[in-house]
Amino acid sequence: MSQELGVPFLGAIPLHADVVTSGDEGRPIVASKPESPVAQAYRAIAGHLRAQLDAAHRTVLRPFIWHWDTDEGTPGWHEWAVGASEAKTTPVGFTKRDPRTLSVLWQDGRRDDVDVRDLRLACACAMCVEEMSGRKTLDPNSIRKDVSPRTLSSIGNYAIAVTWNDGHTSGIYSFDHLRQLGERSRSQAAYQV
Repeated sequence: MSQELGVPFLGAIPLHADVVTSGDEGRPIVASKPESPVAQAYRAIAGHLRAQLDAAHRTVLRPFIWHWDTDEGTPGWHEWAVGASEAKTTPVGFTKRDPRTLSVLWQDGRRDDVDVRDLRLACACAMCVEEMSGRKTLDPNSIRKDVSPRTLSSIGNYAIAVTWNDGHTSGIYSFDHLRQLGERSRSQAAYQV
């Protein structure tokens, strides 16, 4: 199941009557029978989970509001965090490669460069995509060639919000979506070569 969901496997818990009995008595198995194989399995899982949370805590970017034109609030580029895990959708750096390109450094070591106009065209908000069908309603010809971000802001540990110099303010880009945009940019660049 962990492979299907794309999440780390933490461990297996044996089916055992002592777990039920301890739970019914209001005492976890790790307290009632701390040396049992079942309690050891729970402790091992807790240890794996703690290690992953510690790694994630070290590598997650701090909350930010980044002003594109002035670079005030730039979230940073943390190459030291590459390889802390193989997380493909955990960014460890954002930078402005040039005025037209957002660069994202992912924890698995990949760097993606996304043209900011392509980022604007990929907005999936309700103003740009029909909610029920998923059909794009944004006309690419309506977006200026020189469109650029005003601000990029972190939203929890899953997305960035972008406000644009064309007045658009409702764009939220999940890290999954940013990774897909990076893959698309790479494919287009390889195709052009």
